[in-house]
Amino acid sequence: MIRILLVRHGETEWNKTHRLQGQSSIDLAESGRAQARAAGRYVRSQNPARGYVSTLERTAQTFAEFGLDYAPEVIAEFAEQHLGEWEGMKTAQAKEQYPELYKAWKSGEGTPPGGEAPEALVERMSSAFFHVVRAAADAPATHSADEKYPLRTAVVVSHGTSIKALLEALGLIDRTRVISVTAGAISVIDVPLHGGPLSSSLPKGGLDESLSSEQEAEAIRALTDEQIRAHAKLRMFNLSPEVLGSLA
Repeated sequence: MIRILLVRHGETEWNKTHRLQGQSSIDLAESGRAQARAAGRYVRSQNPARGYVSTLERTAQTFAEFGLDYAPEVIAEFAEQHLGEWEGMKTAQAKEQYPELYKAWKSGEGTPPGGEAPEALVERMSSAFFHVVRAAADAPATHSADEKYPLRTAVVVSHGTSIKALLEALGLIDRTRVISVTAGAISVIDVPLHGGPLSSSLPKGGLDESLSSEQEAEAIRALTDEQIRAHAKLRMFNLSPEVLGSLA
């Protein structure tokens, strides 16, 4: 089975002052680095063999705080939605000046003035996710703190709007019915190689035990986009780094 850890970058100064960032390159605040270190406790417990970040520096800075012993691959498609004229604007100002458009944007339907269309965001995020899932075929299976069997695990550091767009595109959430993704928060997607039930009461959770490592790798490489979308299961959504920090 493939497990993808989706982490939103830690807090930036623009986050703290409620300014819309989009693809503006803003560094982490010290609070964001602390959030990333807290998130790293969970990330390390999952032993991801591969890591990915977007082209925006705040994702690389977040990954650097996880304490992993390898560098991530940069994938441009994991960047945040470009917000056009809204970038740098206070959230309250955007809501006041563009009340209907802002509401539509938050639900994944509106395009900020001069910004990226939500359909384009969904397309590139989905494409990058499918790539990461299939690339797990070439990564070793590692042990997870909460499973009795090894998984092919990767960690992706991306952005709030982008992560919600991806989860909705996979049929895992309805953006109109969930809160915004917390800075530094972790969501987890499991992608088994079949569409059947998974359960802790089943041997190996209900996964196929008959495949060799190479046979499993070939099956992963052969997964189509539609199969990945159909098999994806949301294991966890929006685990706050503050919760993880309080457990340290």
